[in-house]
Amino acid sequence: MRSLVAALVTGLALPLIPLATGTSAPPDVFQSFTDDDNKSLNVTAEGSAAGSEGSHHSSLPATKYLRADAALCAVADLDTLVEVVAEMGSCAPDQIQSVIAAPCPPGTFELAPLWVQHLQPDGTYGPPEKVTDLQCVTPADLAAQAEQVFATMHVPASPATLQTSNPTLLLVNTLYPVYTSDQPVTQEATLLDVPVEVQAVPARFRWDFDDPFSDGGSTLSTSDPGTAWVEGSDLPDDTWVAHAWTALGDPDTARGRSAGSAWSADGVRYRTDVTVSLTTTWQGQFRIAGTAAWTDIPGTITTTSTAGTFTVTEARTRLFCDDLAGNAYC
Repeated sequence: MRSLVAALVTGLALPLIPLATGTSAPPDVFQSFTDDDNKSLNVTAEGSAAGSEGSHHSSLPATKYLRADAALCAVADLDTLVEVVAEMGSCAPDQIQSVIAAPCPPGTFELAPLWVQHLQPDGTYGPPEKVTDLQCVTPADLAAQAEQVFATMHVPASPATLQTSNPTLLLVNTLYPVYTSDQPVTQEATLLDVPVEVQAVPARFRWDFDDPFSDGGSTLSTSDPGTAWVEGSDLPDDTWVAHAWTALGDPDTARGRSAGSAWSADGVRYRTDVTVSLTTTWQGQFRIAGTAAWTDIPGTITTTSTAGTFTVTEARTRLFCDDLAGNAYC
C-alpha cells in the first residue's frame, strides 16, 4: 500500500510560503511522506531542529507556512468517498488520503489551501493547521500587483531605423522612411503565489526629426511602426511613416534665424548633427499563465532610442557635355 499512498500525496511536497512572521530566517522546504504503520500523512520541514534538549532554536521561524491541496479520506479501492479531511493526517488507519480536484472556472487559478505549523519548545514543528480554504484567483485579484510589476519592468528601447543609402548624409526634398518594431516584451512573474505573464505592448511612436525649418514640422506621432522600402515596391509617399527635410534654415543670423546651417567651401549649404530619435509609449497587459485573455494594466512606460546623427545638405546639379558613352554634345 505504501507506493499507492505515496503516489497520491506527492503533490504535497510544496515550497514554504513565508508570511510576515517577524523573522528573517530563510524559508525551508516542506516534505510529505506516509507512515506505513498507520498510513497517516505527516509533514516535516527540511532542516528543522529535532535535536536534543537544550538546543538553541532562536534562529528558527516561529511559524512555517505551506500550500497543499485539500484532501479526502477514501476506502482502499478509492471508489467510496468518506469525508473531507479537516486537518492533514486525520484519516483513519483503514482509509487512504486522496487529493481533491477543485472545480475552478476557466480563466482563474486554483490556489491550494494555506497551512501553518508552529515551532514547539523541543525545536520541532507541530501538526499543520489550515489557515485558508482553496481559492479560485481571478485577474481582478492580481491587478494591483500586476501594475507594480509593469511600473518597474525593464523594457528595452525600440529599434529605430531611418532608411537611407548613405549612413550619414541626407538630401533635402527626399522622403526617407523610418520604422521600428511593434513586438511586445513579455516577462514572467509570480503574484500572490500565482504564475502570470506581464507584457509591454508598443502603442504609440513619436519620431523627432530635429527639423524646425520644414513646413511639415519636426515631429510625427503615429500608432504605425512603419516599414522599410524594398526593391520593386511602390515608392514611399505621404502615407508612409517618413520624413523629408525641405529647408535648412538661413545661416545668416542677422535675419534672426540661427539654423546651425553653414556654407561649404564650394557654396553648398548644409546642417550637421541632425539627430533622428524615437520615443515609444508602451501599454501594459497581464494574464494568468495558461489562460488566453489579457487584462489591461493602467499607466504607460516610455523608452527613447535614436536612428542616428546625420548631415543634411542640398543636392547640386551640374551640366556635362559628355554622356556616359563618351559622346560630346557641347
